[in-house]
Amino acid sequence: MFKCLFAAAFAVGILAGCASPAHIALSQENFKKIQTVNVHAAVVQDEVIARADPSMVSLAMAGGLIPALIDASITGKRQDRLQLSMNSFYESIEDYDFRAVYWPQLIKMLREQYPLKIDIIVTTPRGLGYAEQMQFQNTLPDNQAQMVMATSYFLSSDLRTLNVATYVNLWVKGGMQPAYRNALTYQSSVLGEGGEPSAREWAKDGGKTFMAKVDEGIRETLVMLAIDMNSKEPVPATAEKVTVKYNYGVARGPDASNVTGTVVERHGDRIILRNEAGQLYSVLP
Repeated sequence: MFKCLFAAAFAVGILAGCASPAHIALSQENFKKIQTVNVHAAVVQDEVIARADPSMVSLAMAGGLIPALIDASITGKRQDRLQLSMNSFYESIEDYDFRAVYWPQLIKMLREQYPLKIDIIVTTPRGLGYAEQMQFQNTLPDNQAQMVMATSYFLSSDLRTLNVATYVNLWVKGGMQPAYRNALTYQSSVLGEGGEPSAREWAKDGGKTFMAKVDEGIRETLVMLAIDMNSKEPVPATAEKVTVKYNYGVARGPDASNVTGTVVERHGDRIILRNEAGQLYSVLP
């Protein structure tokens, strides 16, 4: 299980972690020259994870080896405690396969709604590191692009919300950074009081609520991807801006629990926001 926890975090981190902007819009120049897109879609983790809030000792002490070791120890102990409270939940969803639910919907959406022609789609548990992506893009034909996606799904550190996070890079030949990049994040409604009571709620009826929220998270992720890839106009200055509640887990507390952005779309009981960095969130208003 813990291999899965850290592999998932590692894969997502290296996909998103570099010096270039969090969001890079696909330019009309690149859009026009791309004839086909190959897709590498990775889901590294084998099961849902609950992410403990990381220790921040090294940040407070301006870095260094000893503070980093302290952080690792504290975060590890927090993760251990969190996993213990998840035992009954894991038993209730033992046979659930996120990949089997997610990948067919992703493939269908890419084939039917993506604004560029999709050629090869590879679905895999193996993520591609940023260095690998940089090397790979040099081998692309001039009229072809490579999309690299990494998706993770996890419960917040207080166990009250389910999150589905997808990072996307689109590469064309010779680029020093992706031609397109963004992060797409779904967060469910709050369930329970937090900790073990929430874990028990997620576990009820064989994980029925959990599976329903995962299905919703997948749908919302695909909606955000379609919106972002079909968006060619800048957000108007008159666009509606809102601040909504967002569950960052135990460490941030209620005073820091919000996200602010421009409303991109409203549907059902949810809204899609674009924050100042350009990233998309599907949240409740």
